[in-house]
Amino acid sequence: MDVDLRLLRYFVVLAEELHFTRAAQRLYVSQPALSSQIRRLERRLDLVLFDRSSGGVQLTPAGVAFVPHARDALSAASLGVAAAVAAATPAEGDTLRIQVQASGLATPRMVIGALRAGLPTVALEVTSHGSTAHAERLRSGDLDLALCGARAPGGPDIAEQPVRAEPVGVALPATHRLADSAAVDLGDLAAELHYLPRDGFAPDWNDYVLAACTTAGFTPRRHPSSTDGTDTALELVRAGECVALSLVSTSPPPGCVIRPLAKHPAPYRWVLRWLVRKPIHPHITQARQAISNLSTAHSWLEG
Repeated sequence: MDVDLRLLRYFVVLAEELHFTRAAQRLYVSQPALSSQIRRLERRLDLVLFDRSSGGVQLTPAGVAFVPHARDALSAASLGVAAAVAAATPAEGDTLRIQVQASGLATPRMVIGALRAGLPTVALEVTSHGSTAHAERLRSGDLDLALCGARAPGGPDIAEQPVRAEPVGVALPATHRLADSAAVDLGDLAAELHYLPRDGFAPDWNDYVLAACTTAGFTPRRHPSSTDGTDTALELVRAGECVALSLVSTSPPPGCVIRPLAKHPAPYRWVLRWLVRKPIHPHITQARQAISNLSTAHSWLEG
């Protein structure tokens, strides 16, 4: 089924704003034009994506499910254009290939920013494949660096340096009984459904969540939905279907809040990994230094 990327962009912006006037302003179109294009998309998909009522605009279950995939499609199109432009542009330097666990999270974004600033003549090729694929990609020569959780599978032939010890909180619907709490006791969420990503995507994160819940005295009941990204988790939380442990640096969408945990579980530890070999490519050494400088500047490894 072919869907115009413009319609996907209109859908995503309206899903973020849940307000036709504000969405239309962001898109620089009139409100009637936006309404018409959303109806066109719904007819094309034969689905109702928004519940329009006098109380406002809300995503339907179909709309909630469609949001992360629409974002992925827009992102893929943008990356494709960038790749085509890069392929047609003479390179000033070499390419550094790095895989990050989830490109939408704050730490990977800041790491990529530090690499761009620290290696300005080196083209960065960034991919996101969760935490399980990086070891084989490093060994096969398909990858130079990987940013992942310290619990992700590695091996004696893969070296690493610590990047960040990041506090973990919990994402709650804005209407949740604990949403206004300064901090949340994880044990108070024992009866809730908890979102976990697909096991094959981030088993180290799932192990972390299970360990934290076990320490709090319960085994989490898992929400039946499970995908490869963070967008789905936050959309389900916003819809009131579940809660989810989350890095506190994550920016929640409207209708969702992230609160720190009261008993401060162990932080989630990010590491940078590369294949052990001699000699080490200079770009890898430069990248390690740039990321080490970033960690030091933000005190990411203190405490």
